[in-house]
Amino acid sequence: MINLKNKKGFEFSFGWLFSIIVGAVIIFLAIYFAMNIVSTGRNSQDTVAGSALGVILTPIETSLEGINKPEPIVFPVRTRVYNYCYGSGNFGEQKIAIATQSGLGKKWENPGVPSTYYNKYIFSKSTVEGSKANVIAKPFAYPYKVGDVIYLWSADDKYCFVSAPKDIESELGDLNIKGLNFTSTLAECAKNSTTICFSSFSGCDVIVSTIANTVSKDGVTEMYPKDNNALLYGAIFADPGIYECQAKRLMKRTGELAFLYKSKSELLASKGCGSNLQDDLLVYSSATLQFNSSASFSQTDVQMEGIDGKNKYLACKVY
Repeated sequence: MINLKNKKGFEFSFGWLFSIIVGAVIIFLAIYFAMNIVSTGRNSQDTVAGSALGVILTPIETSLEGINKPEPIVFPVRTRVYNYCYGSGNFGEQKIAIATQSGLGKKWENPGVPSTYYNKYIFSKSTVEGSKANVIAKPFAYPYKVGDVIYLWSADDKYCFVSAPKDIESELGDLNIKGLNFTSTLAECAKNSTTICFSSFSGCDVIVSTIANTVSKDGVTEMYPKDNNALLYGAIFADPGIYECQAKRLMKRTGELAFLYKSKSELLASKGCGSNLQDDLLVYSSATLQFNSSASFSQTDVQMEGIDGKNKYLACKVY
């Protein structure tokens, strides 16, 4: 018990109490500012890492003639890759952001500042997490080459293709990617695999109809262009929202290219090498520029086949 008559004892106890409080505040502030410095540093590093990932992906898109599988992307630590797709604007936008796992501060901070691209088309889940990521690139033609598309997924993920057509099994199977398996029955799929079925099996995660040109997953059915594996794979590996956005962006580019080929057709005609494709390309350009969802492929497929059929028999081909 403090003796109120003993002023020295009272002053001594209060001084210690004050020192403890001040010390606690100083320690709290030191920890707070240290954590903020760590958070800021991680954010800056993640921003640089996101930009670097875009640079890494660029070479595999250049002048592709067929499907391409580079080595898996290995991250220094467990990483989350955020895929943002925006369909507005002339060609839409592809944004990539990264967040890295750390033992200091929060396990996961907010991702760094996204890097923006106008000529990249990445089909993936909205968030890809892992210490390693698989990547494939494939050209998309409709009917002329429009761009190169990229499929990105965590190396931790397993995909089991059940009763896939021979061309798909040959194309993807020959890449020898660990985690991509092909079976004839659902029972043969490895545990925890995402199952992609090309026949009427029950209990499949993804159902593909090569007759209706549809991919059904997560309660959503999407269309892909007829006889076009580039976007079929995109629908398989990407979240439905990402797929629809990237398909819309690709159709915008298709429409702009159609307008350019119309001008080329007119130039050839002025030199005595007519094609009669000008009107078809103008209608095609308008349809693809107004593309709203993958359901529109049923319309644009017919126009695309008509243009391609005419172009094949031209003496002076437009593309």
